[in-house]
Amino acid sequence: FFLVSAIAFRFPSSHRAAAMSLEATIAQKTAGTDASEVLELVLDGVKASKVTGLNQFTKLKVLQLNGCGLTSLEEFPTLPNLQRLELADNALSDGLDHLQDAALMHLKVLVLAGNKFSSLQGLESLASLPSLRELDMEGCAVAEEDAYRETVFEMLPQIKYLDGVDGDGEEKDEEEEDEEEEDDDDDEEADEDVDSLLDEEGSELGGDSELGEEAQHISPHTSSHLLTSPHISPSLRRS
Repeated sequence: FFLVSAIAFRFPSSHRAAAMSLEATIAQKTAGTDASEVLELVLDGVKASKVTGLNQFTKLKVLQLNGCGLTSLEEFPTLPNLQRLELADNALSDGLDHLQDAALMHLKVLVLAGNKFSSLQGLESLASLPSLRELDMEGCAVAEEDAYRETVFEMLPQIKYLDGVDGDGEEKDEEEEDEEEEDDDDDEEADEDVDSLLDEEGSELGGDSELGEEAQHISPHTSSHLLTSPHISPSLRRS
């Protein structure tokens, strides 16, 4: 058994062997850690033809798969909390529509530099990523297309930076990036606190409580302010 496994690993002859290599690396990097606690995975250089073995990491926020030899995004894992995805220097040429099924509602940064994308139309599916703010296609053939920047900004109105430069030709300010990361951290901490408080309130008052029902509809973006209001139950404000 061990001999066969060693040979298969050393001389991969199929996608299955490549997938096992990626999954083995993931298992090694996350050994002893609950999947729900893994927020970042750096898998640069781990050879695989497509992304596998990540479905259980639903809390993942940062995923790096640069220089892995990826050729397909088919069956890309569902990662609803992912904010940054780096797929630079692979062999991807199409298939961005597969990201539509991955529930990437919070994805803000997508790095596709150094791939083989050549069609502007192939980028249209990225319009389904509502939180996308930065797209990096530097080094791809598509970046050499006429009216590349104008077309992409029109096609993807949600993005602010394309290849590190905004629509006015201004490069991204590092201080602005730091501030955005701090704001994200603050929002996440507030959301976690609210979830905990609402769970506690629900257990105390029960599902039929009027206050419990109202609390369930508190917006995560305003909850941190509402919880300090004198009109909110003391048990909701309790830390």
